[in-house]
Amino acid sequence: MSNLSCPVCGSPLKLKYRLKFNVYKCSNCGLFNSDAKFEYSFQSSLESDSRDIGLKNLRLKNFATIIKELRKLFGKNFNNIKGLEIGSGNGWWLQTCKENNISCIGIEPEIIYKSYHEENNLNVLYGFYPDVNAIQDGGYDFIIFNDVFEHIPDINDLVENLKKDLSNDGLLIINLPMSTGFFYNMATLMHKFGISSYLTRLWQFNFHSPHMNYFNDKNMKMLLNKHGLSEISALDLDSLDFPSLKERIMADKEMNKLKARFLTSALTLMKPVILSSKPDIKVFFFRKKL
Repeated sequence: MSNLSCPVCGSPLKLKYRLKFNVYKCSNCGLFNSDAKFEYSFQSSLESDSRDIGLKNLRLKNFATIIKELRKLFGKNFNNIKGLEIGSGNGWWLQTCKENNISCIGIEPEIIYKSYHEENNLNVLYGFYPDVNAIQDGGYDFIIFNDVFEHIPDINDLVENLKKDLSNDGLLIINLPMSTGFFYNMATLMHKFGISSYLTRLWQFNFHSPHMNYFNDKNMKMLLNKHGLSEISALDLDSLDFPSLKERIMADKEMNKLKARFLTSALTLMKPVILSSKPDIKVFFFRKKL
């Protein structure tokens, strides 16, 4: 497997971890890349109801931060922008846009949330990007990924398609977990001591849509710059909503209640350390170069 090359910089990838899937690391830019596969049956150990309870407050808080930045970046044109979200899931971002008078379409491969989308009059197209026809005359003012970009394997083809769908000065917004954050570093440390379950969980290898890549600031910028997009802003986001920690942990059907209670207590005690550490989640704003 020594002939594998980094999708960001082209340097050799070296085997780093043997988990359910192999994880490789680029010796140059530090990208972590896996050979995981998407499970098109959508069947896995993911428990959607618990996951949604554990994530909703966190996501809405982070979305408010992104909306505030969009207001700053678009200024007086904010009320006229048109957006596309790739991987809309439960539709919380689309609902947030609706509440802020932003026109935004979603693309989502799963139909599990379709009734919610319909009940809330959210504009969602079902299928995979870029196969779904979501062409906007003049291009979109922004295209956003909320914890989705890291799940997509062919990132170079993806970014080239995104450029075609952005307006001439459109924004690509990527909200994702970081390989430099507290939890990733803790999981890799535990792996060294023979405990691999936490690293497997961070890569979501037991879920039907596992992570394909884990980025840092450097390789994220390298990837987008080589495709003609320049970073104009980057913000730290919250990684945990402590009141709903237990539900977040119980999103894995293989997690028993006793272990979930223990992890909830442990993470609550570590709250000061977590909050003072490097961010686990960031959002990047890139502008399409003319």
